Parts: sequence; structure tokens; C-alpha cells
Amino acid sequence: MGLSTSLNTAIGGLNATQVGIGVVSQNVANAGTAGYVRRVVSNTDSLSGLTIGVQSTQVQRLLDTIVQSQLWQESAGSGYTSTRAGALSNLDQLYGAPGSSTALDTIYNNFTSALQGLQNDPSSYSLRSQVLDAANTLAKRLNGLSDGVQALRSQAEAGIGASVTRVNDLLGALTKVNARVVAAPHDNATAALKDQRDLILSELSQYVDIKTTEDARGSVSVVTGSGTQLFDGQAAVTFSFDQHSDLQPGDQWSSDPTKRGVGTVTMKDASGNMSDAIANNVFRSGSIAANIELRDKSLVQAQAQLDEIAAQMSKALSDREIAGTPATAGAASGFDVDMTGLQAGNAITLDYKVTPGGQTQRFTFVRVDSAASLPLPASAGGDANNRVVGIDFSGGPASVAAQIQAAVGPGFTVSNTGSTLQILDDGAAGTRDVVGLTARPTNTVLSSAGGTAELPFFVDGSAAKAFTGSYDGGSQTVGYASRITVNPGLIADRSLLTVYSTNPATAQGDATRPQLMLERLTKSQRAITNATGLDGGTSTSSSTVGNLVQRVISTQGQAVENAKRLDEGQQVALASIQSRFQQTAQVNVDQEMSQLIELQNAYAANARIISTVKEMMDMLMRV
Repeated sequence: MGLSTSLNTAIGGLNATQVGIGVVSQNVANAGTAGYVRRVVSNTDSLSGLTIGVQSTQVQRLLDTIVQSQLWQESAGSGYTSTRAGALSNLDQLYGAPGSSTALDTIYNNFTSALQGLQNDPSSYSLRSQVLDAANTLAKRLNGLSDGVQALRSQAEAGIGASVTRVNDLLGALTKVNARVVAAPHDNATAALKDQRDLILSELSQYVDIKTTEDARGSVSVVTGSGTQLFDGQAAVTFSFDQHSDLQPGDQWSSDPTKRGVGTVTMKDASGNMSDAIANNVFRSGSIAANIELRDKSLVQAQAQLDEIAAQMSKALSDREIAGTPATAGAASGFDVDMTGLQAGNAITLDYKVTPGGQTQRFTFVRVDSAASLPLPASAGGDANNRVVGIDFSGGPASVAAQIQAAVGPGFTVSNTGSTLQILDDGAAGTRDVVGLTARPTNTVLSSAGGTAELPFFVDGSAAKAFTGSYDGGSQTVGYASRITVNPGLIADRSLLTVYSTNPATAQGDATRPQLMLERLTKSQRAITNATGLDGGTSTSSSTVGNLVQRVISTQGQAVENAKRLDEGQQVALASIQSRFQQTAQVNVDQEMSQLIELQNAYAANARIISTVKEMMDMLMRV
């Protein structure tokens, strides 16, 4: 090996160790910097004849790309669970601790306790006042809870908007950094750019679940868990969100823009094509998915539960039950029932036994006054054992009978005589036997000649409209908890808490009405719609109003606990994968110091070679 070759080899080694020392010093300086990935120097040997040296030096980042991909998936999961847990915890605080003075169950029990007192002494003015005061507190509590739920929905709506804006910003920043990565040589500056790019991707993964790939040029491609391309060298889509403010219970998402009362996320691709990201289920994890679920499912169901409490309280006190009278025609048997007094939202129920087996099933026929209100919305409930059918009453009793006949099928015979509806079975053994036919009209007056004890104790809004559960022009039940109020007629004349008939006049000390109200609220079984999703169920159920209140509180509490446990588990999973990632990517100062000693020794050796070559060259020059 000649002196010049030795000199060139030593200089190459010296340059390589200088780069290595610089990388080590940068590692040590950034040991605590978030997003910094440890670097190492990769040297490529050169062979020219019998001469071996350093051809090139590249700076590489040390990280496990598989673990990094898992980390971003867990980050999306963390964004999802933490967002849900936070919102549901706020909802739990809104309801209050069960049994506390402001909790819904306590306020409801105060109302029934006041009714108990009035039942014992119906003539007491102070006890009447206590009933109305307790009822007013209960109505206002439902109003406040409903407003709180809608405020949480509005927060979720705002969260979607802010997240969509941030995702667009991140995709724009990713475009710039990615272009610089592709154009840069493989040196320390490129490693820093990749760190910067990973930080962008890490933040992006908190909003939406992503998967990434990197090509030979170093360019990155990003798709969502649903397979939607977000980035491929540049942003593949641009998101937009038509945010709505101050959401109300009736403002819900729909794929039909004319029916949608909340914002939706729209995607625009490079060709200008537009699509609905929510309808296409683009977001499956991350904070955006969580806020969409909160706004359109979890909090909508919470509102439905409050509305169901308000509706059941109102109808329990105002609806009469008119049992059908037995009727026969040959071997066929059934019942007649008078449809007079039924209003939009009121129902006729047909109970029948299926034989063999003897299981009782039900049809519930709900009055509507316009065909435009049909079919009934999903919130009307119903299942295989209680089929809920909307019937248009605008065509008269004969049209009603024909519609009911079409709904029940050939196993029954449906007819009418004026306003009297008759339903008979087919008289054959081993089929279906009619066991009950009941009309449930709403009593809309507080007192009348020959009046009944039922009364519109709670009414809908400041207009004091009787609550019938109408579906005409939209469901009256939706948002009713935000509008329920005590009938102002009772506040003006508290004697109406006991007086229900003007001719003959009800005695002031009559306990009939207080007793009926207490029994309807505490003992009477009510059909609870499946829209409430109580206890995770999807079918209708029966419950007293008091038990309904308890079940709503229990269901919400369980949902909060489930969300918290899920989030705790997700945070553990995220911490675990972060630890695995850092084992490779994190800087270990002791390790770097050891590496620095090796580099310093190599630097000294190369410097010694250069010094020796210089001395030999000087000796040759002196010969």
C-alpha cells in the first residue's frame, strides 16, 4: 500500500468518525426531545485494487416500523376512548350521584312522596302546593338535563369541526415535509425531516386511524382503516364540515341532506369528486369517530331516555284505558271498542294469544292524521311481540278498519260500525285468539261534567299543549324532556288536583284523583319503547315510571363505567406499545457515551496514521 493510498484511507476514516461523533452528540443533545429517533452512521466500504477505505457515510434512524404502525393504531384507539370517556363523564356529572339531592331519582321520589301526602289529606292546600312545587322541580330538572345533553352534542359537533380543520392542516404540512424528504440525500438533515414527518403522522393518528407505507424514494402513503387514501406524496382528499351550532333534540344526522340537522364531513378528491365521509364510514377510530358516535348515537340515546321519562309520566296521568266489549260472530270471537276521543299519537292495542304455546302478542295501532306521517319513525319502537303500526285516520272509520285489516292479515276479521271498531279472530282452533282490544285516548281537560280522574298534569311547552305522542309534523316525543312543564291551569286553580267532575261536583276532600296519579306513577306497567336502549336492550319492555327512572340512571352509570374501563385498558395498551417503540428509538445516553469512546479511538487512530504518513513523507523529501 502506498503512502498516498494510506493517507486517503485515513482521511476517509477520519471524515466518517467525524460524522459519527456529530451524530452521537446530536443523539445526546436530543435525548429528551419528543419525536426524536436515535440515529446511527452506516458506512459503506470501498475496494479499489488492494486498497480498502470508506466510500460513503449515511445517517440512519433506528426504529421498528412494525411497532411504529401499531403505535399509530393504538394512538387512534386512545383518541377514540378518551374522547368518549370524557364526554360520558360530563354526562354522568350532569345526572348527579344517585340519591343526591339534585339527582333525577331523588327529585322524582319527592314528587311521588308529595302525591302520597296529598292522597292522605286531599283537602290540604299546603299539600297541593307541595305536589305542584315538586312537579315543577321535576319538570325543570328534565329541562336542564335535556339542555345539558344537547350542549354535549354541540361540543361534539364543534370537536368534529376542529378536528377536520386540523386534519387538513396536517395533510398540507405532510405534503411539504414529504417532498423535502424525497429530494434530500440520506444524511442527518433527512433523518430530522423524517422525525418531523413522523410527528405529523403521530398527531394525525389521534384524529383518524391510519396505515402507512414508504416506497424506495422515501415517500410515504397514508390510508385510513376503512381503506380511504388520505395521502400519496400529496394530500389525496380535502375534508370539509358544515358545522351547525346550538343543536336541538330534533337535529340529527341523515344521509338525506333535506332531513339532516347536523354537520356532515365531506371529502373532495384530486379530481373534484365529492362524497360523504360519515355515510361511507371513513372514520372508524380516533377522536373524529368518537365525536360522531357521541353526537349521533350515545347522546341521542340519552336524550331519548329523558324524553321517554317525560312522555311516560305525562301519558300515565292523562291517558284513559277503554277496554273493548266482547263480541262474537258465529265461532269467531273478539271485541268492540269505541274510537271516539282518540287523537294523533293515541293508540289502540290488540292483544292475542298464539296457539299452540299460548304466548300473548300485541299489535299497537297509532293514530296519525296525515299519510305523510307514515311510516312511523324507528323511534316509535316495536318488536316481534309488539308490532307498532301507524294508521291514517284522515279517511274515516272505514279506512281505519281497512288499514288495520291489512296490518293484521287474514287471521283476523276487522270491521267498523260508525266509530266502533270490531276485531274478531277466525274462530278456528290452533291459530290466534283475540284476548283484548283497548283504546287509549288522552284526557285533555282538567275538569268537566262527568269527567274522569285522568288529567293533563304535564303539558308540552309554554302553549300548554296536551301531550299525546303525536307523529304528525314530526315526533312530539323527541325533545319533550326539554319542553315538559306543569299545566298552568293547575297552578292557577290547585283544587283541580282533586276536583275532576263539575256535574256532579267532586268533593274537595275526594282522594280519587291523587290516588290514581300515585298508582299510575308507581304501580302501573307502561310499555317502554326500544329507542331508549335501556340495559343494552333492543326490544320493548314493561316498567313502572319509577322503575324507568331508576333504569335510565343505572344505564347511564353503567355506560360511563364501561367507557372509563375501556379507556383505561386502551391507555395501558398505548403505554405498552410506546415502551416497545422507545426500546429501539429512544436515546440511551450510556450507550451513546460508549459509542463516543469508540469513535474517539478510531479518530485518534486515523489521525495517527495521517501523522505517520506526514513524517514518512518528510523523511523522503530530506533524502
